[in-house]
Amino acid sequence: MKTDIVDDAIEIWFGPQHVSAHGWATKLTLVGDYIVECDPNAGYFHRSAEKVMEFRNFRQGALIMERLCMLEAFLAEYPYVTAVEKIAGLEVPERAKVMRTIMMEASRIHSLQFWWGQFAAELGLFTMLLWPWVDREFFLDAFEELSGSRHAVSYNTPGGVKYDFNEGVIAKLERAMDRIEDRLPKFKDMLLRGPTFRVRTQGIGQFTAEQGLKWGLSGPNIKACGVPMDLRKDDPDPSLAYDMCDWEVPTVHNEDHPGESDAYDRMVQRFLEVETSLGIIKQLLPQVPDGPIIDPKHRAKANRLPEGEAYGRVEGTRGVTTLWLKTQDKAQTPWRAKIRGPCFSSYYSLKHLVPSSKFADFIVIFGSLDPYPGWWDR
Repeated sequence: MKTDIVDDAIEIWFGPQHVSAHGWATKLTLVGDYIVECDPNAGYFHRSAEKVMEFRNFRQGALIMERLCMLEAFLAEYPYVTAVEKIAGLEVPERAKVMRTIMMEASRIHSLQFWWGQFAAELGLFTMLLWPWVDREFFLDAFEELSGSRHAVSYNTPGGVKYDFNEGVIAKLERAMDRIEDRLPKFKDMLLRGPTFRVRTQGIGQFTAEQGLKWGLSGPNIKACGVPMDLRKDDPDPSLAYDMCDWEVPTVHNEDHPGESDAYDRMVQRFLEVETSLGIIKQLLPQVPDGPIIDPKHRAKANRLPEGEAYGRVEGTRGVTTLWLKTQDKAQTPWRAKIRGPCFSSYYSLKHLVPSSKFADFIVIFGSLDPYPGWWDR
């Protein structure tokens, strides 16, 4: 019993057992149906990923990263790979740059399909769990054709990529894109124009762009406030191919509350993200050049790195994902690695965002931020 707020306040734990808590444990203080205090607690999924990296060579480290969030495996492994490339002085071939970018955007779409099905199901819209999860199988088929795996793809490697495109990969990617383009209007109709979804999300979990930036939010959560903050545009990576296509950073501008976002706006934003990624892939697929897929010196340069440090980052599905890597001279493993996942900030923003909300709206606010435990319980 908590008595320092009001006499009838009670403390409850939302998770880790609750199916919608995804293994996290958040302590809530309630007065009646209203939350008056929120205390996020990380640590229930901790796997010591940063320490494990110190005992893995520079090709194995990317495998640790992708397992922190296999829903976006092509994106998750990239910060480690690009940090190694910077220290080793590896040059990524043009063909590898384009293929990397295509698969990273496909991974983004797959991750968002997973999220909006899960989020809708947590609001009681079970049909919208089944439909996107069936559709994401088409992208998983393409991942499997390319790498032999549907989730732990191990595709990016220092100096380029491990597997080349073939006709089967391209055919399955095109099939997956055709499928999602055909289904997007149906999903928008069921969610964005669905009366139940609108009642449950509009005006819920509202925050301003200024607050979001102060809390360290990035990705769709801040772009839904109308802030066009995106690494792909703001600081293009020379080892990727975003400069080879024409696209704009998608943002939501809600006239009812400009400069702010609620749970509904964050769903709208993620539909825009899918449409943007589809446009990027469609432009890049015809531009895949001939040539090698990896720096021929990758074995000599990536086995033992010189002393140095590098910072790798990527605009992930959930926001900016970064990794700092430090090495010692002629080392076969990192001296230190530090991961910054986007969901650490979004999870702890609940401390400010949830109080004064109804208990029934907690899962709406929580789910609308698209948090993933591996990105903070590292």
